[in-house]
Amino acid sequence: MVEGRQSLEALLYLGKAEESLAAAAADVDAKRYNAAAARSYFACFQAAVAALLAEGVLPLAAPRGWTHQFVRGRFEGVLLNARKVYGVRMRGLLHRVAELRRDADYGTHAVTERAARRAVGEARGLVEAVAQRLR
Repeated sequence: MVEGRQSLEALLYLGKAEESLAAAAADVDAKRYNAAAARSYFACFQAAVAALLAEGVLPLAAPRGWTHQFVRGRFEGVLLNARKVYGVRMRGLLHRVAELRRDADYGTHAVTERAARRAVGEARGLVEAVAQRLR
């Protein structure tokens, strides 16, 4: 793991991820399942950025280089497959939650309570795994 500025930035992104996760959980409790799906994805995305920063995996044009494609690809390709930093249960997580977020934001069908709760649970697992590694 890296130290210094990247470590600080990783903790800042982790804080954002924890805030997004809390919002997602509150949205489920309030029966706002589409919003919960969207916030769950951003919790995952922000946690993945924190994980990448902590491991020194940076885009060439940071911070604007933190594209969704870059983050999903490097998190899975580098941190899961190559370095095995996080467990195999994280495989496909960012893609699954991103698909649900797309359905929530752009689809014609509402996200179900079950799907929203699953997304929040998966996001919680990722955020907690990254937090454990960073703290």
